[in-house]
Amino acid sequence: MRELKDLWTTMLGTPPADEQFTVWAALHTPKVVHHGILKTAAKDLSLGKTMTLDYKIRFASKVMLVQSERNTSNALNRQRLSEEFEGQVQR
Repeated sequence: MRELKDLWTTMLGTPPADEQFTVWAALHTPKVVHHGILKTAAKDLSLGKTMTLDYKIRFASKVMLVQSERNTSNALNRQRLSEEFEGQVQR
């Protein structure tokens, strides 16, 4: 968690409260949180570093939510394809 907070500070300045990182850690993998922070930094840079802290938190949260959903969907698709392939091989 410390590394993610340090990344936020380096890329985006003042970090959110520790509680926000706790919520993100409970909902997402560290890799997804890392991805969300980097995407938020890119967005902030594209906007001339004008995002407020609240906007950064909301944007990062949305990126993380979408990525977690995408990861879950991809894992289910891989499992389904694997099961279909196994069924075809056994025939």
